[in-house]
Amino acid sequence: MSCRPTSRESLEGLRQLRQCTAERGDDCLSVVLAGVELYTSLGREFDLLEVMRKFADEMREAVQGTPTAKELEELFYRPEPE
Repeated sequence: MSCRPTSRESLEGLRQLRQCTAERGDDCLSVVLAGVELYTSLGREFDLLEVMRKFADEMREAVQGTPTAKELEELFYRPEPE
């Protein structure tokens, strides 16, 4: 099993290892592996949140001052000048 915590394959391998140890009755190791799995999964979520936060900061300037959806709708549906 490769050890790249952010890869889906690594997380799946860890999950399978935890299930195997639980099935064979090694509860202590299974609990430790469950903790590692939780820690790794949360790390992925925090990485994703950080990327989203950075993207929001970068995009803020690009979208400031643009018309709202309501304003665009009003522009689109306004009557044509005669």
